[in-house]
Amino acid sequence: MMPNPVWCLILLVLLAGLTVAVRYRFRSVFLIVLCHNIVWAGALLLIGTNLIAYKDASVWAWLTLTAGLAGFNLGAMAVTWFRERRRTFTSSANEVSSRTHLMNRWTLLGVAIVYAGAFGSYLLTIQFRFGILTLITDPKMVRGAHGESYLESVPLAARILLYLGPLLFVVLGYKAAVDRPLALWVRVVGMVALALSMLALLQRTNLFMAVLWLCAVLITQPLGAQTDSGASELPPARGLRGRWLALGRPWRIGAALVAFGIVGLLAFQIVGGALDKTGQQALNSGAVSEPLARSGLVSPFQYYTSGTMGFLQLVDSNNHAWPPQRVQGSILVGDYNPQTWGASTFGALLKAIPGAPSVDPISPFIDTGVLTNVYTWLEPFYRDFRIYGVVVGSVLLGGVIALLYLRRRASAMMFWLQSAFLSTIFLAPFITKINNTLFLSELVYVVLLSLLYSRVLAGRGGQVRLAATTATGGADG
Repeated sequence: MMPNPVWCLILLVLLAGLTVAVRYRFRSVFLIVLCHNIVWAGALLLIGTNLIAYKDASVWAWLTLTAGLAGFNLGAMAVTWFRERRRTFTSSANEVSSRTHLMNRWTLLGVAIVYAGAFGSYLLTIQFRFGILTLITDPKMVRGAHGESYLESVPLAARILLYLGPLLFVVLGYKAAVDRPLALWVRVVGMVALALSMLALLQRTNLFMAVLWLCAVLITQPLGAQTDSGASELPPARGLRGRWLALGRPWRIGAALVAFGIVGLLAFQIVGGALDKTGQQALNSGAVSEPLARSGLVSPFQYYTSGTMGFLQLVDSNNHAWPPQRVQGSILVGDYNPQTWGASTFGALLKAIPGAPSVDPISPFIDTGVLTNVYTWLEPFYRDFRIYGVVVGSVLLGGVIALLYLRRRASAMMFWLQSAFLSTIFLAPFITKINNTLFLSELVYVVLLSLLYSRVLAGRGGQVRLAATTATGGADG
């Protein structure tokens, strides 16, 4: 059994080699592969430092992880290769649409009102159960040990509509999401208000997904995103906005990504501190090195790296028993590793089928040297079909995300769908988000809003044609 740092070095070399190969042979999906490989490489690099002394894993466990990492790369390569061959024989044209508008201003106002209503329903629930002041003075009591009961008390419709928060955040953050962009200060104020509302939910997930989705939109946006009138950019502005535009597009995107990264880290620390999620258990375990303990970054370090080690320990587990019923207010610890035969991967969909098998979405904690209950985005594939699921699932993920990315210029709907899928890559070493209710709801919202906006455009086109016909005295003259 080789120590963790050696395996981390091997996988870092593998990821570097795959990245270079894609750069020179499958350049059209390079961005997708680069995001995936950098996120994983960062986790492996930190694990290799031994700043947290994680337990060593078996060769089989590391090979299973290797299969998952390589599978994503191969899936993206395969899609590119097949598309190249198809174009060779059919000479199909490239998609050239650059419109990325998801809605107009009136739709944005309507969606914002709906979200405000859902958030108001949440606040009323908190008021009736705990009191609004408790949300501020003692958020840990509101959330409880597992953070379910207080949200389950919110009406189901309101809970689903709260998922509009991340979408609204991205729409305000990306100027070309609305056909007539709002003033910069309006967008900034709106994003701050939305961020505060998502923090008030006492969860980091919604805000994190919003920030990551916005990052995905910014790095995949068309170079010449146009308005429906054909104008690609607004005229240069003076003052702060003018200086911002003068930076140039790559620098603006880079600055925005840095800013969003800082916001994400601050939100992580603020919510973690409010809920006493500061990595204290890891500090008490004796596995945390002194330099890391002094840095105050134990919690983000653990969240970034422990999922990978949790997955390795899960693969090594021979405990095939089902975990006992989880009791609200308790923490379930154990290396439970039953085969779930599809219930993990398709859990969100199976909830809608009466009598269908179900798996608790909150996994038991496992001992990796420190306790963790996240197992990377490969977890559901492994729990369902073991290494075969990891291989097939990761290849499909790479293929689907690459295909959506390659078709992102086909329509505004495709652009927003691909960015949503791309955003999940950034959490790959941590947890899967592709099969949960939040992500599926976002996809539904994108499709509905895209179809609505298409009807609005069709209506505008009909009015323009009617006006032109009237002005010329009719089609027959």
